[in-house]
Amino acid sequence: MFQTRTAVLAVCTLTLVGLAGCSVSVELGGSPQQGETLEATVTDVVDGDTIDVRFANGSTETVRLLGIDTPEVHVETQPDEFEGVPDTKSGRACLRDAGKNASSVVEQQLDGERVTIRLDHGGDTRGGYGRLLGIVVHENHSVNYDLIEDGHARLYDTDFSERDRYAEAEREAMAAGRGLWQCRSAS
Repeated sequence: MFQTRTAVLAVCTLTLVGLAGCSVSVELGGSPQQGETLEATVTDVVDGDTIDVRFANGSTETVRLLGIDTPEVHVETQPDEFEGVPDTKSGRACLRDAGKNASSVVEQQLDGERVTIRLDHGGDTRGGYGRLLGIVVHENHSVNYDLIEDGHARLYDTDFSERDRYAEAEREAMAAGRGLWQCRSAS
């Protein structure tokens, strides 16, 4: 009888340990679920729309800020991706500077900080490069939205629940010539 109880206790313990492991599978690179919210610390800012994070359990992920695109800093940006920016030496240089600026803004705001990552209710949870796609929230502000509103990013062509709100913020930033949108007048 004692051996049976010990065996049952061992099986129960292993099951609980296994279930505990499952509860953090998202943080271990498992299959994140739409609408899920994750807490993490930013360990690196790759560029204006991509960050690396570490979860409490030590696992790491690269997160692509959902719904936005900032000018590239590691490769050449294509001006045709940014409506109205001329495909000229000046246009490309302006976008390169705007990309550096966007990266700097994100680094100053997020590097080493705790953030909440909200996975969209209706969109994909991972992008083409396997990166987690999410809305990054810091101090109760959507970093993604703020980058669009301030003209540091354009609306990325993807479906997500806040697309209309972001599109309006982009229109306003373009009309005001904020951030990268001043590159539209680069000659």
